[in-house]
Amino acid sequence: MAATTTTAEKTLKEMRITVAGASSLYAARLRGDDGTDGRTGFSDLFMLDCGDDFPDAATYQAGLEYIFEGYLLHYGKSRLLECDDTDFSLLAGDYMYASGLATIATLKDLNCIDALADLVQLCAFVHCESLDRTLALNAWAITTIRLARHALGDEVRFDSLSEMVWSGSDSSQELSGLLGALTCAQGPDGQDRLAEFDRILLDMDFYFGAEA
Repeated sequence: MAATTTTAEKTLKEMRITVAGASSLYAARLRGDDGTDGRTGFSDLFMLDCGDDFPDAATYQAGLEYIFEGYLLHYGKSRLLECDDTDFSLLAGDYMYASGLATIATLKDLNCIDALADLVQLCAFVHCESLDRTLALNAWAITTIRLARHALGDEVRFDSLSEMVWSGSDSSQELSGLLGALTCAQGPDGQDRLAEFDRILLDMDFYFGAEA
């Protein structure tokens, strides 16, 4: 594990304060720690791809971690809350989704909102159809990289990833190939970056250990 505090850990510490203040029910169920154990998150992948910090970085970081936390509450293991029943997990997950999208909405950029809403739909479809969750994690990585490039002012096509999965084609290879192409487009260090992305995705897969 990383010896230094990750972007995800810093973001989750701030989220704990907000979540605890939003509801006494959430405050009572906060985990004793942030549940990361030094692990990275998609906010780390975002910053890895963006490079240097920029004014809206904290907004993207919070939006990504809120939405991923919503995903974990619905389908994996929450990093923030102790969950012992399905109804609470669904309620809290919806709250996290809404908080994340509301955070991203402050950027006043419909491309970002549409991309993340599409990602939420894709994740629901993958799990409801009992598909390989690698599809969802690859889609998370692709969406994060697209958002990072968009934030830096690059022209980015936000094609619907959910439509790719719904089409019934070999979406696993398509998503994997798209992720590789996006990463290697960064230049000669593309392969090193892809290895770093793989490490972050492995960290994210940890939160689905109960399903493995």
